[in-house]
Amino acid sequence: MNGRTMTVHHRPSAKFLLPVVSLSFLLVSTAASAQTLTMQQLLSNNIEQRFGMFIHYNMNTYKPGWAENRVDPKTFAPPSGDCHTFTDQWAKAAKSAGMKFGILTTKHHDGFAIWPSKAVPPTTSPYGTVAYTIAQSAVPTMDVVKCYVDSFRAQGLDPNLYFSIWDPNNGIGSQAGHNTDPGPVDWNVVGTYITAQITELLTNYGNIPVFVFDGYAWLTGHQQVPYQKIRALVRQLQPNTIIVDHDGAVPWEVDMEYFEEPLGVTVPSGNTTAGAQGQTIAKDKNWFWRSTQAAAGYMSASDIAKEIKNTESNYTNFILDCPPNLQGLLEDPVVTALGQVPQYWTPNTARAPLPQQLPKIEVPLTPVSATATSGSAALAIDGYNDSIKGVNNTMHSSQGESLWASTGSLPQSVTLNLGKSYDNIDMLEYLPQRNTGTTVGNITSYKVYVSTDGATFTQVATGTWPADSKNGGLLSAQRVQFPAQTAQYVRLEATAVAGGGTSAIIGELAVGSSGLTGPSSTGGAGGSGGVSGTGGVGGAGGTSGRGGVTGTGGGSVSLDGSADGSAADRGREGTDGAGASAGGAVDASGISAGGAGGAADAHGDGAGGAGGSTTLKGSGGAVAAGGVVAGAGGTVGSGGSSSTGGVAVAGAPAVSGGSAGASVVGASGGASGGNAGGSSSSAGTNGCGCDLGRSNGGGGMLPIIAIGAVLSLLHRRRRHSG
Repeated sequence: MNGRTMTVHHRPSAKFLLPVVSLSFLLVSTAASAQTLTMQQLLSNNIEQRFGMFIHYNMNTYKPGWAENRVDPKTFAPPSGDCHTFTDQWAKAAKSAGMKFGILTTKHHDGFAIWPSKAVPPTTSPYGTVAYTIAQSAVPTMDVVKCYVDSFRAQGLDPNLYFSIWDPNNGIGSQAGHNTDPGPVDWNVVGTYITAQITELLTNYGNIPVFVFDGYAWLTGHQQVPYQKIRALVRQLQPNTIIVDHDGAVPWEVDMEYFEEPLGVTVPSGNTTAGAQGQTIAKDKNWFWRSTQAAAGYMSASDIAKEIKNTESNYTNFILDCPPNLQGLLEDPVVTALGQVPQYWTPNTARAPLPQQLPKIEVPLTPVSATATSGSAALAIDGYNDSIKGVNNTMHSSQGESLWASTGSLPQSVTLNLGKSYDNIDMLEYLPQRNTGTTVGNITSYKVYVSTDGATFTQVATGTWPADSKNGGLLSAQRVQFPAQTAQYVRLEATAVAGGGTSAIIGELAVGSSGLTGPSSTGGAGGSGGVSGTGGVGGAGGTSGRGGVTGTGGGSVSLDGSADGSAADRGREGTDGAGASAGGAVDASGISAGGAGGAADAHGDGAGGAGGSTTLKGSGGAVAAGGVVAGAGGTVGSGGSSSTGGVAVAGAPAVSGGSAGASVVGASGGASGGNAGGSSSSAGTNGCGCDLGRSNGGGGMLPIIAIGAVLSLLHRRRRHSG
């Protein structure tokens, strides 16, 4: 988990000196936030906070409802022109209660952003591409997110953020007016919008320790909005951020579990899995403020303390929702109750440290399809957490679980198709049934096979699981870890099940990498070129993120992990234009998969035809003087050879598929082929699949700073010399 740093060295020709100097300093700021703690350390530190404030403040404060339709944005109208006047009150009240953090609803299900988002709504929006943000409200110059992070940091509190993936008013998961009705999600249409907004939140407001998603696993699903891409983007932008999925109630594709108490989902006694439990202080159970709340009343300080003591003993933070009113302020009884909490509760310093957490997939791979020996294999990879206590299960018209169930005699199996081959696959996770009231059918004996062609399979693991997969009281995914493999297909075969029957049950299956080095693709057909637009994540070729996954022939990925599309966002180099054909253009750092000679200029703009030249690019066509070549040794992808002046990325994986140019190998820190900083990638149908190099040895960011300073000095001397 730790040690994820990017080392890039540039030695440009004079012609490209100034742009590369700027990029060198850009890379310093981008990579300076590399993960410095293991996930165990991050979770241990977070669980020590114990108590925090959930702040539901958004359009639903002013217009009661739940994402039914857009309302006039001017309905959002706090009377004060300076949001610090109320965010300061929130922070002071939180501090008085002994809280250590906050969580703010930056965008709830109705799609209204309380920061001036520049993202353009997708074409699926029933309201067109008209923005729906605070910039269109009665207070157009206000940025509530900025005020909030300022106020909480001033009180020494962590400013965490909440973001709803589900957004029916922008056509994400369902349509406006239909609320929770099922609705397909076209990632190629909505991906740019989602990733652009996440990028803004994790770029513009400093360190965000916890990022909470909602309307995700229970409404849009982790497949329709690919968790592989979302997680890679978060890791790229803020590697130390803990990812939480609201209303999950099982540790599945999250860093920390969340329990939604108003739905009756609470932490089990004896739990040892890092978690957070949310409850609202309003006795009417509304998360947002209502004019009737005062009459219904609020939790007392002693009631709040009882809740904290229960969650604290079970390694779960208590998150108390305190909804601001129309003025943006907490009601007086809320402030009073919070101030009295320390009379009834102080942290239990005798509690033992958080137990070692189970290993899990750190770099997930999203299957493109699945097959089975019997039953509906799609139900094993639909990406829903199947919470019967949730709002609904989007793929199915009623509440309940979507389970793969085999028929006939054992063995029975499900085979995942990842769309292309990836290196370093070393873990499979199996989520059994959750809410059926039985363990009959849960897989208790298994075999795991892998294949690169879907025809010849090799067994890589065999073992047993208990029928009841409780871990410290909490239902947990079963997992099996095996030696790193290269595969496009991964098969789980059930050889025995609980209850003595023959029908095997699977809630969800996931595969990926559990270690420091994420999978990289090796071969397979080229991707679609990715999603266009700022912050968009690469298409079928995959996302290149810190510890992320790189697709062979996939969409190009910029320095912030976004795909080819709109122009640079806040100084981060994006790729512009229509997006590269199979392979995609490579950005200025040589990260991502190069096309078959696709042209791209210094900003990563556009995609050219076969044989086109690249400027400041690592692969795909001839590299101009000063170009950066991804891969130790300066090997470039198919389409041409690099010219002199190209500098290899230290710690990046070697790339096969093109001729080596006269490149200079960068500073040490990654073994040849990238084994110390990401596995090597082989050429696919078009171009190469290049990982984001992570140097575990020397190097780090100091060489970039030094090179930037030297280049700047040389540039000044060149200017003075005429």
